[in-house]
Amino acid sequence: MLAALACGIASACLLPIGGVIAARSLLHSSGGTRVDDSGALLIPATPAALLATVNEVNQVTSLTAFVLDPSGVGGTIISLPVGTRAESIGQQAPHRLADTFTQAGVEAMLLEAEGALDVTFSVVGAVGRNDLAGVLNVLPQIPVTFETPVVNTAMEMPDPATTTTIKSRSSRSTETTLPPQPVAVDSEFFPAGEQTLTGDQAALVLYTQRVGEPELDRLAHIKAMWNGVATAVGTGLAPEVAQFDPALVGTELPNEIGAFIRRVLGGPIQVWQLSAQPLVGADNPLGIDIYALDRFEVLMIMASVAPSSLSISNDTLAVQVDNPFNDANVTHAIVERLSYLNVTVALIRNLTISPQQKTVIKTTTLIADELKKIGLDGVVGPISYGKWKDPVQGIGAQVILGQDFVDFLASAPALPPTTVATDG
Repeated sequence: MLAALACGIASACLLPIGGVIAARSLLHSSGGTRVDDSGALLIPATPAALLATVNEVNQVTSLTAFVLDPSGVGGTIISLPVGTRAESIGQQAPHRLADTFTQAGVEAMLLEAEGALDVTFSVVGAVGRNDLAGVLNVLPQIPVTFETPVVNTAMEMPDPATTTTIKSRSSRSTETTLPPQPVAVDSEFFPAGEQTLTGDQAALVLYTQRVGEPELDRLAHIKAMWNGVATAVGTGLAPEVAQFDPALVGTELPNEIGAFIRRVLGGPIQVWQLSAQPLVGADNPLGIDIYALDRFEVLMIMASVAPSSLSISNDTLAVQVDNPFNDANVTHAIVERLSYLNVTVALIRNLTISPQQKTVIKTTTLIADELKKIGLDGVVGPISYGKWKDPVQGIGAQVILGQDFVDFLASAPALPPTTVATDG
């Protein structure tokens, strides 16, 4: 029954609607004051773009999502492993997003990245180092702190060059001379510790790879680089510095990756790196460098900074969560527990007010009755219900977290091993 309600109550079916936990309220942004014909608030535009850095041998070395702030400048940078597990079909062996690019190209990789993150990207770009450096070179000095040295492996010809001669076993007079073979040479590009980088050097960090090094070990370098970019940007680069036309802000969406990044550089930036868990054993029969994302963390981030780019199934009830607790663990917990009951968080707002005692859900009487039937209070703790005076288009209910939810979590109630039936 709840699934049916998701598409039947006042346009509550959230189809594709278009930090890092944002401190500012999305619905109080310049775009959030707009309403539709029914009087419902509209989720402001938060378009997303995907950057893939590609080296000289056509390998993806990093993946980064950029989300534009509703103001049209600034936003969020989200990095994820190139080894993120893509969705497998049938008996297909687990494979990585980067492998899809190598085998099928950027559009195929884009589709799998959208599936992994449940978002729709407005722009995608697969770029070489020089192109990315051309964008990042508008920045002032970029402060970074690397926990370990940044090392790259290059295949180089030995000096002096040597050849290998092989004699045939069947004929003493037959010899084959092989040409010189390249060898792997490691070079330290940047030492550990605090330092400043140019835009060209910052771009280099995203292309650096050491043979045999798990990607998990590289992710800290990538996060440090993007954190440095955010620090260098500060409150935002001036349009003439970032090289974008301010007259187009709010009226025209950038349609290529370089222009999209320049627009993000025009305002404050938040940075998030998605958690990644290496797959082992039966989950990784080929023994490749592959990772699983935390799907609840992914939804938590995207519902916070890119709600208009989220793709939500039409068989679930979409809700808005208002969170007065400055704690990502609390936000992660509510996302996971609501998802357990097939209730999807489609919009998260972090409030600056003091939390009330009770968790309150504002919605229609019909949806409230269904939430009671599926035992929501047994999953999130005590709840009171009220009428939603300012509904949001595509959202079926507003969940305002109270201290009762935090206290409920502290009692460590485990989720039941099987899902509660949602039809009735």
